[in-house]
Amino acid sequence: MKPTDEFDYIIVGAGSAGCVLADRLSQNGRYTIAVVEAGGPDSSLVVKIPAGAMRASGNPDFDWCYMSEPDPTRDERTDAWPRGRVVGGSSSTNGQLWVRGQAEDYDAWSAEGNSGWSYDDVLPYFKDLENYTGASTEDLRGTEGPLHVEMLRKPHQLSSAFVAAASETGIPAIQDYNGANQEGASIVQVTQKRGWRQSASKAFLRRALKRNNVELIVNALVLGIDIEDKVARGITYSSDGVTKSLRARQEVILSAGAIGSPQLLMLSGVGPGEHLQELGIDVVADLPGVGQNLQEHSGIWVVQEVVDSVRTVNQDYNLMGVVRNGLRFLIDGTGAAASPPAQATAFIRSGPREATPDVQVLFTPLGYTIEGQDVVPMSSPAMMCVPTVCHPDSRGEIKLSSASATDAPLIFPRLLSDDRDSARLQAACEWVRKVFEAPSMKPYAKSEQFPGPQVHSDADWRELFRAAAGPVFHVTSTCKMGSGPDSVVDSSLRVRGIERLRVADASIMPRITSGNTNAPAMMIGAKAADLILQKA
Repeated sequence: MKPTDEFDYIIVGAGSAGCVLADRLSQNGRYTIAVVEAGGPDSSLVVKIPAGAMRASGNPDFDWCYMSEPDPTRDERTDAWPRGRVVGGSSSTNGQLWVRGQAEDYDAWSAEGNSGWSYDDVLPYFKDLENYTGASTEDLRGTEGPLHVEMLRKPHQLSSAFVAAASETGIPAIQDYNGANQEGASIVQVTQKRGWRQSASKAFLRRALKRNNVELIVNALVLGIDIEDKVARGITYSSDGVTKSLRARQEVILSAGAIGSPQLLMLSGVGPGEHLQELGIDVVADLPGVGQNLQEHSGIWVVQEVVDSVRTVNQDYNLMGVVRNGLRFLIDGTGAAASPPAQATAFIRSGPREATPDVQVLFTPLGYTIEGQDVVPMSSPAMMCVPTVCHPDSRGEIKLSSASATDAPLIFPRLLSDDRDSARLQAACEWVRKVFEAPSMKPYAKSEQFPGPQVHSDADWRELFRAAAGPVFHVTSTCKMGSGPDSVVDSSLRVRGIERLRVADASIMPRITSGNTNAPAMMIGAKAADLILQKA
């Protein structure tokens, strides 16, 4: 074995958490780190320009292209579940919204017995990550971190109208939803710098790679964790058809995401014993919680046609639109090419009994139609809102399809298995209709294109959700942190029953956070580094 085949720490996955983890572990120069990524380098303009997110999804050069199993809670429909397969992971392909979540999210983690994960505990990590340039009335934001976070520059006039209309329904316009209070409506905060995407790779991994103790291995599919006598000793991976091994002097850390991390654990014999035995995998540690507890923000579209006098992104889906917006982006970093899918957002309560917001509504100056299984941009001016459930009670699972890492795992979403989630979506959709009727929005709104005014009763809404609701690509919680029988890692992120093995990514969340999950994933990577270095 060559000397470079042995490292102190091996990080599997160069995604949101893995990039931050590599940066933090390598800062003192004492340890050698290998970062192993299944995808390729993040050199393409597709992952540098914000609008490239739409071209990355479904493209095997950047996306794992996962498909779910038929969902019995949604008329047996299947969905694409895009996950970044490129350096930077999903932070290189996502919608770039920076949403920490509510303080209550993390206090709930702590209340479940996860010491060190309360809001007060994790706040310093969020602040250390950020170089936030927006306005905030609270001393809760970081301004000197590596990751540039800014308010979306030059939002569309309809996005500003959405915020004003929300206020007219009783939802206040707020300055900073990552401050002390999340409830309200705002233009979004994005991981961008002068309009260019700021991925975890660009902010954290690139500077780590300038140190001589970090090595990035790309296009390397990890086949499994090498476990000897219940101790993780390294990994085996495939690259260009050749099987290779790496040894870890200290630890192996899985940062492969909420789909990839449970898959690798199960392929390595760590997971539900009966399931592994069915596939002929030797059981190293019977952990029934691996792959369970899957949580995702279910969502639905509400699309409005816009008066012809207002230009929306729909009219840029042509050659002239691409040229015009490309030039605008190069000149000043604004326009449709610099815009994430969502330009404004609101966090609301679906009912008076909710103590905190339980629904997030995303707004975009763009509208789609659904034609069979295809999503097609409308040719006429349009806008839409996407209500999503912040704290779903529905649960899904990840299982193996075979004992081979080259076969995609099975994703069972069961997104609407708990009727409370449908009730939350209905309340949010009814609120969206009020927004489109509010004085600030009414001059622009022409007619509801989807779902249409014929959807009105409780039964109508339930039928709609079964036929059209879907995931919004925030999958979490499949390697749950905790102390109960369904937990996979403890509060130090150590895998139960296996030494020198941890998981550090969104899969460890006991309960999904309120809103987009990229920021919490990076925080988990930063905190994981401290936990590891404390032990070392």
